[in-house]
Amino acid sequence: MAALAGLVAAGPWPPAARVAAVRLGVRVVATTAQLRKTLGVERPKGALVLEVESDGPAARAGVQAGDVLTQVAGKPVGDAAEILDALAGRKAGAEVPIAYVRDREARTATVTLAPAPRRRMGFGGWWFPVPEFGEPESLPRAWQRFQDRIERELRDLDERLRKLEKSPGFDRTAA
Repeated sequence: MAALAGLVAAGPWPPAARVAAVRLGVRVVATTAQLRKTLGVERPKGALVLEVESDGPAARAGVQAGDVLTQVAGKPVGDAAEILDALAGRKAGAEVPIAYVRDREARTATVTLAPAPRRRMGFGGWWFPVPEFGEPESLPRAWQRFQDRIERELRDLDERLRKLEKSPGFDRTAA
């Protein structure tokens, strides 16, 4: 019974799925209270930027390795999953405000989101790569062959039916 109460308290089940098809162009790690204090971050959480994609969206907005992201799109962030949560449902080209700390100084910037090389889907606090299901090159040809075959078979059936109707032993009332 306690387990059921825990699931109910955790929120709706199944959790809503979200898709993130954009990127900031950073690799981050969650911070601890001690690390945030050392870096001069006064927020209750933050994500330390380990790496910035050269000429990526965050780099163009001025974000550097060593910065601590504290908000993305107005939402407090503390790890990569929360950043993806904040970006879920947004499209490439959208402008998103971010807040970060560098050298003990709080800063803000606007990032123009870029398309992600792979979309990710989130359930609860978990994010997974979404497999890309592209159309095989041969699909249009296969579809055309299928349509041609069906048309031939229908013509053949129609021809056979007309021959049967013309034959003297054909009973039109039989089901």
